Amino acid sequence: MKPLHLARQHFFFQISLGIVFVFSLFVPLKATGQNNSSLKKSEPIYQNPFDLASGGASLTRATQEGVMFSNPSLPAFGEGHFRWIFLRSTFSVAEGTIKTGADLLKSASSAGSTSSLINNAASDLFKYPNYIGLSNAAGVITSEFGIAGFAANKLFTNGKRFGSVGVPQLVVQDNGFAGVATTMSTAFGDHLAIGIGPKYIYNAEVNTTLSVNEVLSPSTASAKLSNALLTGNALAADIGFTLQQRTKNFDIRLAGVVADVGNTTFNSGLPPWLQTYNAGLGFAVHDFTNALHCAVDYRDITDVYGEDLPKKIYMGCKALVTRIFGFGFGYLQGWPSYGFVLNLFLFRLEAGVYTRDIANQAGLVGQKVYFVSLGFEL
Repeated sequence: MKPLHLARQHFFFQISLGIVFVFSLFVPLKATGQNNSSLKKSEPIYQNPFDLASGGASLTRATQEGVMFSNPSLPAFGEGHFRWIFLRSTFSVAEGTIKTGADLLKSASSAGSTSSLINNAASDLFKYPNYIGLSNAAGVITSEFGIAGFAANKLFTNGKRFGSVGVPQLVVQDNGFAGVATTMSTAFGDHLAIGIGPKYIYNAEVNTTLSVNEVLSPSTASAKLSNALLTGNALAADIGFTLQQRTKNFDIRLAGVVADVGNTTFNSGLPPWLQTYNAGLGFAVHDFTNALHCAVDYRDITDVYGEDLPKKIYMGCKALVTRIFGFGFGYLQGWPSYGFVLNLFLFRLEAGVYTRDIANQAGLVGQKVYFVSLGFEL
């Protein structure tokens, strides 16, 4: 039983958070016709890699630091007050990038000229879609409050035989962001939790094209990419709720999240991150040491980003065995995904594969991505 003064503090915290939560629900969605050209679409800016391997459905149950970016109400459910101290780094690379790197090593070992090496690299850039991602997160999470620093960069290139002007072009999209994420959450009994996730975000985007001649001239390409760089910072917030019904060995949850409440508007020429409505449904079968969790998320219900429907559907399952080993599989934006996690006392290893959809319509052109993640947790 809590001491009286702690019970009062908890009560006032619940009331204050509830008032802010209800007020946030009435933040108006801005009119249609808004700028939806941001490189960020309906997917979260950060997801735990094991959640990605399991189909990316994280609104009803996310893995560790993923709760800070998927649904800010999730930390309120669970045993005890303290959740985790964590540090995690993830490296992702596309299948095409691996092929490009292998070709470059082969060209370099043949002792060719610099111009020959550049020509071979340019040829591979137009031949294979390339992707490299790097993300880092570190912080602490309790049942009522969490804070984490995070940074990520996602570089994507795709050669097109016929670009916007009818000649070959290399599409270059680079999105880097860093900031501080927080969560404030509280549970009302065992059935309802609400939460708010304020964030400070520094964002940088490059979204341009290079001609063949520009690719063959590193200095020209570098100058054009520098001119295309847009940077800015903003304050953002997500609000979320989770409803749950649970028994000794079975849980079912329904979750809703309003992401980027009121639109996240940067103090520069960067396109805004638009307010989206997201819903998730999940269930878990478990005992004291093993669990199977399956879920489905539907993101951007009002379609402000205009994405093809399969790109907004995330679904999959995670199986955890003796709290040491887990494996996941799912359907991520129209493509299969799978991976595993290994908990080794203080250390955590995650690895797997998923597919990025790089066409306007889902299911046409997929880019297979391999990832590995190393982390520390307490």
